[in-house]
Amino acid sequence: MLNHPLFSIAVILPFALLFVFAILELIFTVVLPVLIALWLSGWVYTAIVGRPIRQYIYEPFWFVRL
Repeated sequence: MLNHPLFSIAVILPFALLFVFAILELIFTVVLPVLIALWLSGWVYTAIVGRPIRQYIYEPFWFVRL
């Protein structure tokens, strides 16, 4: 492996690419829709309850305490 770095990278590349695709797939199919749904539900709740829109604009996830 030390004598042929290009070959070593070529062998490792498919596994690294598979890992990256799996992580991106997870982010785009699970994490991003959940964040958008939380953001949208906070916006709808703010509109229904009649709270000031500033709270929604400056703190989109105001209902989650960290």
